[in-house]
Amino acid sequence: MTSASRFWQGQVPLARTFWLGWAIPVVAGNVLVSLAAWWLVSNLGLVPFYFTVALVAGYSIVAVVPVWRSASTYGGSRLFKYGARGLASLTSAVQLVAVGTLVFALVSVRMGIDPTSDPERIAEKTAIPSETHPLAGFWKYSANDNFGLAIAPAEGNLYSVSFCGPGGCFKPGTYRPNTPIAGDGDFQVVSNDTIRLRRADGWSTVTRSAGRGGDDCPKP
Repeated sequence: MTSASRFWQGQVPLARTFWLGWAIPVVAGNVLVSLAAWWLVSNLGLVPFYFTVALVAGYSIVAVVPVWRSASTYGGSRLFKYGARGLASLTSAVQLVAVGTLVFALVSVRMGIDPTSDPERIAEKTAIPSETHPLAGFWKYSANDNFGLAIAPAEGNLYSVSFCGPGGCFKPGTYRPNTPIAGDGDFQVVSNDTIRLRRADGWSTVTRSAGRGGDDCPKP
């Protein structure tokens, strides 16, 4: 019997099954997806991102089976036995909901009915700076990027931040709604033309740039 078969049948000791077969791969997979999320969406699109998340979640769900099987023959601490089962099951349930949500989102995108999609780039076209909203505009990490952030005016002195890529933008209010930018812990305003924003892998800098949706989009 191969090692993979023994793992699946629950014939590997619970400590190794739980830590090496479930906990470490699941945590590492989720961390890597979080760190790579921006790159995946901006360079490959939503579909590859959804597929990657579903792959990690799918492993988490499937790997709970050998955890339960190994725990059934475990003769050590009952706390570890039932704790391993409970933690793996709870996490897998959350991942299952996430997969269902992603499948729905993917189907919606493929059918053109995604409620967050803004193919007409309304978010970008309304991202026009004014005296009350000086930070409105289109922002990029690099002038050569074909994606960026459309920061549009919202109610009062708030802003709505929308990610925009080659296929369009998120509708205003569905990506990052109602933030003052200045004073928000995820943003640092360096000047009216430079903003630092917090990402999973640290702080990054964006600068005010020309829009990418046409002549009617905001320019610096």
